[in-house]
Amino acid sequence: MNGLRALTLVGGIISAAGGLIYGVAVIATFVGGFDGGANIGAGLLLVLGVPLAIAGGTALLLGAVELLARRHSHTPEA
Repeated sequence: MNGLRALTLVGGIISAAGGLIYGVAVIATFVGGFDGGANIGAGLLLVLGVPLAIAGGTALLLGAVELLARRHSHTPEA
């Protein structure tokens, strides 16, 4: 497995984990009911999901930039 493929795979896994945490937080918000108070558990899940979303997005962006750089370097110049 080359570095580009590994970076894209890791970025996708991290993004999926972040999305799963966000999904659980949304479900926790609605299951907890609306009693006028804050749902601290759902808020903590959202706070934990932010770094995962940033890290996954960064890894995927770096993978895309590396792919474009490789494609550009392999094209013959006219």
